[in-house]
Amino acid sequence: MHHVLTCRLAGLQAAGPIRQAVGVVCAAVSAALAQSPEPAWTMATPWTGPAGVVQSTEQIVAAGREYDARLTSDSRQASVHRPLLRGPDRRRLPNASVVWEDAASHRHVTAQDMSSSEPQAFGLTFMAAVYADAERNPPSPSGAVGPTQLLLAVNGRIRLFDKNTGGLGILDVSLNAFFNAVRNSAEVVDPRVRFDRLSQRWFVLASTLQTDGMGNLVAPNRILLAVSNGAIITGSTQWRLLSFEPHQVTPAGSADCIADFATLGIDAHALYIGVNQYCGIGTPGSYNGTAVFVVRKSSVLGIGPMVVSVFRDLTDGPSGSGPYSPQGADNLDADATEGYIIGVSNDSLGSLTLRRIQDPGGTPAISANIPLLLPADTFPPYLVPHLGNNAGANGYLNAMDDRLCAAHIRGGRLWTAHNINVNAAGKATSEPNRVGVRWYEVKDLSGTPTLASSGTIYDTAFANPLSYWTPSVMTSGRGRIAFGFSVAGSASYIDAAAMSLLPGGFLVSPNRFTAAAQPYNPTYDPGGADGRRWGEISQTTVDPVDDATLWTIQPFAAGTNAWGVQVAQILAPAPTLEPVAYHACNTQTEHVITLTGTNFFDARPTGNGPTVEFTGGDITVLSVDLLDDRHALVRFYLQPGAGWSYRTIIYTNPDGQSASLFESLIMHGGRADFTNDCVVNEDDFLMFLACSTGPGILYDVTNLPEGCVQELTISQHLPPDLDDDNDVDMDDFGIFQRCLTAPGFYISDAEECRWGI
Repeated sequence: MHHVLTCRLAGLQAAGPIRQAVGVVCAAVSAALAQSPEPAWTMATPWTGPAGVVQSTEQIVAAGREYDARLTSDSRQASVHRPLLRGPDRRRLPNASVVWEDAASHRHVTAQDMSSSEPQAFGLTFMAAVYADAERNPPSPSGAVGPTQLLLAVNGRIRLFDKNTGGLGILDVSLNAFFNAVRNSAEVVDPRVRFDRLSQRWFVLASTLQTDGMGNLVAPNRILLAVSNGAIITGSTQWRLLSFEPHQVTPAGSADCIADFATLGIDAHALYIGVNQYCGIGTPGSYNGTAVFVVRKSSVLGIGPMVVSVFRDLTDGPSGSGPYSPQGADNLDADATEGYIIGVSNDSLGSLTLRRIQDPGGTPAISANIPLLLPADTFPPYLVPHLGNNAGANGYLNAMDDRLCAAHIRGGRLWTAHNINVNAAGKATSEPNRVGVRWYEVKDLSGTPTLASSGTIYDTAFANPLSYWTPSVMTSGRGRIAFGFSVAGSASYIDAAAMSLLPGGFLVSPNRFTAAAQPYNPTYDPGGADGRRWGEISQTTVDPVDDATLWTIQPFAAGTNAWGVQVAQILAPAPTLEPVAYHACNTQTEHVITLTGTNFFDARPTGNGPTVEFTGGDITVLSVDLLDDRHALVRFYLQPGAGWSYRTIIYTNPDGQSASLFESLIMHGGRADFTNDCVVNEDDFLMFLACSTGPGILYDVTNLPEGCVQELTISQHLPPDLDDDNDVDMDDFGIFQRCLTAPGFYISDAEECRWGI
């Protein structure tokens, strides 16, 4: 018996452009399928492939111009559609999932109960590609950010951008031209882009796919890989272009099969490339199970050649158990020793299948299937209606099946997401009427993996509901989980949206970062029984510089009957500062204060740290050091003689978001502080007595009383003369009394006690 604890966040009114109610179901599973002792691991036989070709960015761009110039309109039109290979009919699979418990066992949470319901905030957003740039369909965008750039690939195009401005960079060529040296004249499809912060390299994965005009497979395909020699892409950047034919890797497979829908995961030791196998050259090809290729990472960082290991037939044929559309997990942990492959179960709904890979950088071995039961029934998505569709059900958008859309590991937890069909209550049923996003968090990866949590993002509207599909998910170093996905409905054009889950389970509501205003009825895709193609993947990634800013890359309806791809910077939660008054004595040059607030973060050593400013001049900040995400230690230098004043303190995170404390630094110096220690005490009283003249007796600046060693100010003022009447008498003493401070307290900020104003 599996005990399921869930919390339902229902009836949420999404702020911003999404005006439908959104429901979110968070499920924490206390136990998943208990594992019996694992059978023996399966060892691979590393295979050495070709060395590849090295080309600079400038060479690739030049060749790309020549390639584009040779293309005719007919040859472009012939390659418009990435062929859709039919997978298994997953709607007919048995269901292995945990049954939903009675509603009385759930905690129902309304919008009023939620800790945060602000819409997701965005920074820079820009349109990175449209159909006319690529002339391919569907877009299936993938991209990543590096230290200063964003690299995007869609079916038909690869482009480089400045991540600070969105400006187009040096690389802007067709995907065929980019891989021209290794693609064997075949069409290049399904790009996957990663920036690997561990090696400081860019990786671009793709595959070839050749079909005739009737949709039949023509020849075995190739897996293609491009690896940069550095983190900043310039004209002189060297790209190592590699390829291998999947059936040739030892142990050899059938030359009658192709490896389709290649996915990518990268960790410290290897690249994990999962594929679905389709067999039958000369036919449309039939699904024949899955496989994974493990590429030794060290073999592609240098001069090569690449070393590949394969684990074939992970599903024991087309209908056996194992991971369908296996997805390797990206892992930023430099000390990780195992790799992981995950997918929805090939032979049932309601279950994931995990496989471990030992010694991935040497001679890999793969574990047996590790099943993970899910907290609710799941059903593969149906077609998505959208506003302005002119072709009935044939013109709906194909949301693909329930395959996982990327996976990553952070803090020892694996995160992944996919599409499911649900109803207005967020339940996956046999009569769904919308598509939702389902995400999973898996823990205890190296022990007995179990499902730690899951959630469903869906629209609760009864009429004209929105669908959310083709999700991607990423975790920041601050523990924030960001989701990006497409959104559309019968009363809504096709847009892109994102949302976040903050540490502690706080929700940031979904918000669109595009504003589609026209229908999507492209002539290049009139639709059919499978609907219109929209794309199998999207991408959400974390900035390697600050490890807090997230980026998502999503398709949307960009104009009249054409797709576009939008990039959005998902801002981290903005910092806050707790109100407090800080005091600084102007007779001391170096000061230390501690700022207290929330959401502080540091991007060093790879990026910038937080900054602090003080208004008004005369202050130089020496250092800002975070003690944790709530406390910052600020050291600053105060120019000697700086005047009494209030100063505003401005704290800024590395992503540029700021918080201010208005007039919270008080610069102290006072007329009654004759000893210049920023307190008024008995030492100052003795000096006052020494300088006293008595009523009506003007002091003589050339003959001051004995013991009065005060220096005149620039205006020939004697400091003990607090009322500026050229004598030091009882009136001055009255002011002195009012300015008197207790030991350790700064001078009062009362106007009569100030100087320098």
